[in-house]
Amino acid sequence: MPFLRVLTNSKISISTDELAEKASELIAEELHKPIDYVVVTIKQNRDMYFGDDIETRGVLAYMDSIGFGGQKASLARKLTDLFLDNMPSVAPQNINIVFHDIPASDVAIGGNLMG
Repeated sequence: MPFLRVLTNSKISISTDELAEKASELIAEELHKPIDYVVVTIKQNRDMYFGDDIETRGVLAYMDSIGFGGQKASLARKLTDLFLDNMPSVAPQNINIVFHDIPASDVAIGGNLMG
């Protein structure tokens, strides 16, 4: 069950729905997981602060999954590219992604634990 939460203070050049759809497809393909299990949330908040300037634009993303199958580095590059392509005011050094491998016993779908 991959979960991606994206927080940004940047304008997005496409709709958040389109960005979420692209991210979902990318994650499902990269992790070889059913797209039906992928959850993506995108929140824009102009009050986010990156570094020493309130005008700096950036992304803070949390990527959780039951296993990454050795794909963390590849997924980090591809998500970064996706953000750069759709948030032109964000510099690569201001894209932060936190990966968290969740035990299956800590995830439930429809009230049933995955492990």
